[in-house]
Amino acid sequence: MNKWIFKKELNIPKGTHLQEIIDQIKDNSNQSIDLDKFLKPILQIIFKLANNPLISQEEIFSELKISKEELILINKYMRKNQYIQNLIIKEGAGYKYWQSISPFCKNLDNSLKNKFSYPMRIAFYPGVSCMYYCGFCGRNQDAKYPLNTVDKGLDMFKSVISELDPSNTAISISGGLEPLTNPKLGEIIEFSSDHGLRVPLITNGHSLTENNVQRHPGLRKLDSIRISLYGVDEKSYEFITTVKKSYKTVKRNCINFLKFRNNTNPNIKFGINYIILKENISDLPKLINFISEVNSEVDNGPGINFLSLRDDFDTVTGISDKSDSKRKYHLSGLLNDDDRERLAQIFNDLEKSTVINNLHVDYGYALYSIKNGITNNQLKKVNDNEMRKFGHTQMSVCIDLYGDVFLYREAGFLNRNGNERFIIGRIDKKNSLRSIIESFLENSNGIQKNENDVRFMDPFDHVMTSLINQAEKDSKFGIPFEDGPVSIRSNPNKIKLGNSWYKNV
Repeated sequence: MNKWIFKKELNIPKGTHLQEIIDQIKDNSNQSIDLDKFLKPILQIIFKLANNPLISQEEIFSELKISKEELILINKYMRKNQYIQNLIIKEGAGYKYWQSISPFCKNLDNSLKNKFSYPMRIAFYPGVSCMYYCGFCGRNQDAKYPLNTVDKGLDMFKSVISELDPSNTAISISGGLEPLTNPKLGEIIEFSSDHGLRVPLITNGHSLTENNVQRHPGLRKLDSIRISLYGVDEKSYEFITTVKKSYKTVKRNCINFLKFRNNTNPNIKFGINYIILKENISDLPKLINFISEVNSEVDNGPGINFLSLRDDFDTVTGISDKSDSKRKYHLSGLLNDDDRERLAQIFNDLEKSTVINNLHVDYGYALYSIKNGITNNQLKKVNDNEMRKFGHTQMSVCIDLYGDVFLYREAGFLNRNGNERFIIGRIDKKNSLRSIIESFLENSNGIQKNENDVRFMDPFDHVMTSLINQAEKDSKFGIPFEDGPVSIRSNPNKIKLGNSWYKNV
């Protein structure tokens, strides 16, 4: 890692270190440029974009003592230099952002022009209900779907899947509500897999019992399964979920499913996701014990493959309006600076564990920076005014059991107060996913935003919105992505959609 990049402030290297960088830049270029004149702005641009991939060209330009024409010249040079590209994409605090946003650049033109293309990612929310009452979850805790929607929902999901080109669209199954409460979940997974789609499932694992697994033979066709782990013992689990004995239930289900996985389809990637809150930071080291204990009980093959860590992105915790559901309890608040400093040390200790080193660990957008010592970075978020009138349907939508198509993922909770503004149509026998999105883009005035509507956006929605806004700003400034310094933005078709939960893109 180039430590001069992964810093809070730019401190240009000196002496032999600087000369090594100059030599690498020259060795990786078949172009000529006056490095005596332009080396400093090149290093400034590298630093800016490596740590903040969503910064605009105008913002960068404002800090450089060069002309706009010179910036375009430098961009061209940087764009064709692989050493510089690697520094930007892989060496800064923005590494996880670059992994996430790069493939979506190919749909930016349609997004900017509000033209139809199938979403590159679609989240299916097939859950009927949820047995947990987590304090950070934005769902309406009184809401559940009637069971008579299950069969219609299956037909609806199949119709959507049949529309999709697996080479251009990826799906995930999550919630919403808990997916395993849908008795047809296995059929949704199997139909998706048979259509050529890789299927990741996000579940709280409470209903991943041996009997339920047998009732859902389609589970064997999953690409990955990610268990949302809400504690490391009975006390911490009950605090988050409000359900007694939920820890033992989930732990037992993890062990049994791993054995099932090893017997039926060893290619399924199995992982856990842990959300870090003020209330559970001190429990984080105990994750090692959980992973070790689960793996020790799996006697027929490998155990847990990956671990993803996330912080609370405040769809509920940081929003002052608590009226959108009758919640059993509220969390005390978001992580502060002291918490993040503490996390950096905990991550450092975790990395020393052989248990963790045997896993793929995904720290997500903000925690990746903290893990590397930059504790003042937080999740990229837009405000209400920066939300786009037509969302980003070319990038992502989510679809619930009724067939309602939601612009944003945190809007897809059944009967969440205010989420009806973000439903753009309902899929049925007369209305396909394509026709709904086309009608929304061509025949509507878009969404009418209210205060605090950002609570309906998850981190991915914030990043996609920021990406489109950035592209729009750069175009208006006169340096669109194709004239910028990052090659994958001018030729994004080379980048395939990946799954950063269990491997890097």
